[in-house]
Amino acid sequence: MQANVSVSTQASPTADVIQGWIIDFVAKVLEIEPTQVDTKAAFDQYGLDSATAISLICYLEDQLGHELNPTLLYDLPSIEVLAQRLAAD
Repeated sequence: MQANVSVSTQASPTADVIQGWIIDFVAKVLEIEPTQVDTKAAFDQYGLDSATAISLICYLEDQLGHELNPTLLYDLPSIEVLAQRLAAD
């Protein structure tokens, strides 16, 4: 007789999924359509202030389930690069 064992393995989100979260956040903050967000553009081109940057980091922490360095937006040049880095962690 075999026992039914349920193992919960939650896959880490892909870079595309994380990038979608960031695009949605930036689009909402800037009140633009998500299609208008350029994932290769530098974060500073969007004019996000430090409070908004911290809000984005907190949002990503909630989505990912772990703490992030609050300077990530300043350390990594774009949405695309940030998403790839977070997916690799």
